[in-house]
Amino acid sequence: MADITHVVGVDPGLVHTGCVRMVFVPLARTILVEHLVVVGPDAVAVRDWARGPQPYGVPRQIYIEDYKPRHHYAPDMQMVAAVSEMRKVVAGHLLMNTGVKKVVRRQLMDLLGVWSFSTVTHHQDLRSAARIGIYGMLKHAVMNELLADVVADHLKGRTWQVKS
Repeated sequence: MADITHVVGVDPGLVHTGCVRMVFVPLARTILVEHLVVVGPDAVAVRDWARGPQPYGVPRQIYIEDYKPRHHYAPDMQMVAAVSEMRKVVAGHLLMNTGVKKVVRRQLMDLLGVWSFSTVTHHQDLRSAARIGIYGMLKHAVMNELLADVVADHLKGRTWQVKS
């Protein structure tokens, strides 16, 4: 578990697309958090930020919030197209957000330093991006274990440091 784990969550939107990077450094018991708000569903900007040069290397996984049309109005179809393009360009894994708020609770997001952000968005896009990233981690056996270690350390009084 000594390896660095780098995950990105993306919440595509027609107004703002939220992107949150979480880098877990177990040896230092540190979580590095970075974020970006992109105007509109600009998949190339998201890809360049998520996969671009940085000291943490390429993300282990990029999780993108999927979208299910509800009323078949024009914005629904725009979102379907935007998410499809995002998945293709960013090469991320799509996850439906159904039930995500019941699984990824505020307490966990606070612990990981991704409940509040200094940047304001249209619909809490950064919080949604972080939540979908954590949700993806919970569904992955090794990354789930990493999150369990972070929580266990916290319960033992050894809370990991969050750097933004």
